[in-house]
Amino acid sequence: MALYTKLTSRQRRLGGYTQLWLAPDHLLLVNSTRFAENYKRFSLADIQSIVVTELPSRIVLQVILIFAALSWFAFSFTVDFRFTKWFIEFTGAIALLTAIVDIARGPRCRCVLHTRVSAERLEPVSRLRIAKKFVAALRPRIEAVQGVLPMEELAVPDATPWEPPPPELIANPGYVPEALFGTFLVTALAIWASVLFPKVTDITGLIISLMFAEVVLVIVCLVRRRGRDGRVIIYVVVLLSILGLLFDATTVVRGAGTWYFTMVTRAASGNGTVQALSIFPSGNRSQIYAASWRAALGIIGLAAAFWERKRPS
Repeated sequence: MALYTKLTSRQRRLGGYTQLWLAPDHLLLVNSTRFAENYKRFSLADIQSIVVTELPSRIVLQVILIFAALSWFAFSFTVDFRFTKWFIEFTGAIALLTAIVDIARGPRCRCVLHTRVSAERLEPVSRLRIAKKFVAALRPRIEAVQGVLPMEELAVPDATPWEPPPPELIANPGYVPEALFGTFLVTALAIWASVLFPKVTDITGLIISLMFAEVVLVIVCLVRRRGRDGRVIIYVVVLLSILGLLFDATTVVRGAGTWYFTMVTRAASGNGTVQALSIFPSGNRSQIYAASWRAALGIIGLAAAFWERKRPS
């Protein structure tokens, strides 16, 4: 009976798991569906190559998940019913922990094992950190069976001398960051207008629309950033704005929850008067904070965008 050595931990998936084991003469891939197990053996003598490819980063989705988890978690401050509060906190903590663990596991990758007759994707090797350990453990075993190919045999006779690739053509960066910073300034003006004219209820709807536009523009900025825009300072400003949006989300959710429970209490007592919804409670410094950080980041971001666009590359 072969003595197996565990190469990877279990890669969990819906309805089962997959795992890799190493024997003295072959590699074993286990696919379990909880009710049955499927085994695939790859002889070390038949393995021709192991190709590891890094997959695109999911940092944008991770940031969105963290933002959504914190916003959902903040909603618990507006709820009085204990079971509902615990449910919101529990589900928000799970979502937040999922995003943090995904970031901590490192970059994702795809690993494919090639033989003469097949190409098998090794799902347990899903992170670059795992792939390095997997290849480091498997390579000596393969070389012990197949031998080491001398370097002179890898040389191609009469090969064309290597030349460096031509410089990469970088497209002119778009103006999405500038649109975001301009939206920050417009939202700051709208918030100050709501302070000066509290009886004008239409301003609240405008602020909500502008804040939604800010979130969309932040996501678009981060998505388009990868490989398309070499500017740095403006994206630091964009990342800082996420902290401000998280603070505002907490304030808005708390204010909306307070307004909702106030209206329910009035309706239960027979009071039919309707109170206007204010996302930033009057007399609260949150209005000043929300307008101030938008004005500051809007001005800094536009100045940085102008400077980084004009400076020589």
